[in-house]
Amino acid sequence: MSTATVKKTATDFNKLKKGSKLSETQFYTISDIRPSVIPGEQGEVDVVNDYGEEITLYESYIEKLLVSADQFSETKEMSRTDLTNLFLSATNVACTVNYNKKVDEKDVLKAFEALYPNKGGKILSEADFKKAVKANLKNALTGEERTMVGRHYGSQDEFGRIRFIDMNETKDASKDYDTRQRLVDPRTINWVILRGVKYTVK
Repeated sequence: MSTATVKKTATDFNKLKKGSKLSETQFYTISDIRPSVIPGEQGEVDVVNDYGEEITLYESYIEKLLVSADQFSETKEMSRTDLTNLFLSATNVACTVNYNKKVDEKDVLKAFEALYPNKGGKILSEADFKKAVKANLKNALTGEERTMVGRHYGSQDEFGRIRFIDMNETKDASKDYDTRQRLVDPRTINWVILRGVKYTVK
């Protein structure tokens, strides 16, 4: 068991009573997998939660109660509006999202600087130059594509971007906020893997 500091919850063990109800929301990262080699026995998985605690989970618990962020058995197409709404409603669950990052002015500038007509000693014809401008402009204004695995709680910034927790990043426990937070513009989402389905834009 890790010696990491465990965040205090609202439950006092000494005040528990038979019949009391409990709940939990945890997110795990797999550190080791031990498949079953004997028929009838369960495989085991070692995981680490957000507080650095190491926990062993059994196969039946995983398959019945946990949601994989990247496994999917079917693919569905939907409009960008529907995909945006689906992502916004998928709070507090591990998922994978592919989107385009915010356009950086420096990247747009580089794209046009690359069109210098005498680059490499070759002068472009007007037709080739216009074609290159169109292609570079499209790429520059689209933004870099990125894929993240994590979750969100529905919180948005003033521009409507979702505050997404990137679970592939290491959390800085010394900070009083989650340093793994990134911003996702739901209008630029290309696909999402959620609860066993990969949703893509038509």
